[in-house]
Amino acid sequence: MKKFIIIAIAAMAILAACKKDSDSAIPQTSSNFMFFNGVPNTTFGVLIDTVNISTGVAYGQSTTYRSFKAQAYNLYIYDVSKPNVLINFGQVNLRNGKHISTYLGIDTTNEVPNGLRMTLAEDDLSNVSGGQARYRVVDMSDTYKTNRNNKSALAMDFKVDTSRYVWGFRAMQFTAFSDFKTIQGDSTYHLNVNWVDSTKRLGTFPMNLQKGKVYTYVATGNALDSLNFKVFVVQHN
Repeated sequence: MKKFIIIAIAAMAILAACKKDSDSAIPQTSSNFMFFNGVPNTTFGVLIDTVNISTGVAYGQSTTYRSFKAQAYNLYIYDVSKPNVLINFGQVNLRNGKHISTYLGIDTTNEVPNGLRMTLAEDDLSNVSGGQARYRVVDMSDTYKTNRNNKSALAMDFKVDTSRYVWGFRAMQFTAFSDFKTIQGDSTYHLNVNWVDSTKRLGTFPMNLQKGKVYTYVATGNALDSLNFKVFVVQHN
């Protein structure tokens, strides 16, 4: 009987060790999430399912990345002046090994929540070599050529200095985001925003790019109103 008990204990120990090895072999998946607020005069709280990402992201500000298990989650935001009124933006799929950022804007109705719009983009945080910097543009500026009723949306060119095709981005519209591009880092450039295919300039904004860094430039507000039109920079690393 004593011999049987010893054998049973040994078998249980082997099974436990096998289970531990099996568990450790299961890959741990994770993803990273960031939120940017491009809505003037409003501060938002952000939740992924029931996890508070932030209790207050002001206009032109972003959260830091938060790490989550890679899977689909429900995304909620709320105006901090009405913390009990959650605004459901549906599901976000946080994929394994990815950095995901969301950009909140508002259309010309300026109505919260009905006028809110959100763009989700994947961030390229791979190594930036050769003294380069990486950057892109997200257009959260809902702008129209004449008035809102005819829905004649204004497309805009985002030029880096005078370059529209090599370093810049052509014909962007509300909620669009560009691909990433690279340029020599530790240098200062200007992001010039024009009417599409035109020399008519809507604004000029500084670009101070450090080598090895990754940036997103976010346009917000009405581009035809110089006091309202803003471009904010998000540094990802």
